[in-house]
Amino acid sequence: MRKPVRDELVIDAAGISRVIGGVVWAVRWDELGAASVVESTEKHGGRQIVLAPARDGFESRHQSLVPLGRGDYVVAGIRLYEPEVPRVREALAKHIGVEVERVAAPQVPAPPPIPAAVPDWVPPPLEPTGAVEIHVNAWNRVLLRWVQLFALMIELGLGAAIEFGPREVRTACIVVFVVVFGATTWLELGERQSRARKHRVTLTLSAAGIRWTTYYRRIVVSRPEIAELRTPTRLLEFRPANDDFPLTRPDLERLRQDDGWYRLPLALSATASKEFDAQIGDVLPGGVRLTVG
Repeated sequence: MRKPVRDELVIDAAGISRVIGGVVWAVRWDELGAASVVESTEKHGGRQIVLAPARDGFESRHQSLVPLGRGDYVVAGIRLYEPEVPRVREALAKHIGVEVERVAAPQVPAPPPIPAAVPDWVPPPLEPTGAVEIHVNAWNRVLLRWVQLFALMIELGLGAAIEFGPREVRTACIVVFVVVFGATTWLELGERQSRARKHRVTLTLSAAGIRWTTYYRRIVVSRPEIAELRTPTRLLEFRPANDDFPLTRPDLERLRQDDGWYRLPLALSATASKEFDAQIGDVLPGGVRLTVG
């Protein structure tokens, strides 16, 4: 069994530091002006620590110190739960001012409409108008059919050579026949597997935002949260519209890149990339820019 990697947040007399295997960053108390514990807007999302530098010029020591608006930094990757909050606040209060606990500002939802009488049967909700669904790991089925046809012609020729050809070439023809048959079977199984429910990856684009769906996970980012999209080498990335996005969406911290952009987990296949380029102009939400390349 592999030995677990040490992953801790250390608060001691010297300062506050992050340990992932070894010390990856450390901040002295004289570098900090205040700290606060921020409650996540997600259900069961825990709480996060926000650090306020004491002076300008403070730079992040590590990716897990994520800059926010107003010059603060959130300690990403460490979530506090209810029993841990008092201990952390007490430890911080010994060395630095602890701000009054605050809540990350979520988007204010519209007041719910007054429910009206509905019939016994209600049709299921529809996708937003103009929504486009893209199979992210789709194969080029047209090209695959041409490959299968070409392989079939080769197999027919090899079968004739094995049956009626000279004995000296039969063994070589049998070996080539098996290789061609095995290769085409592997390609067909791979294409079928990409469409299977457990392996299919779907990207839904609409004016409401983007949704990334797999058998095990769903990532939903709404339109107001996105400022810009880009597709470097068929990878779909978005830039948050709000500097406090790491606070409101700590569930997406694994997608965050060094430059502050967020990258969806899997690259688009060549077929999916062509479909994305053809469809994105029609469904791109207003106010969201697209950078290609």
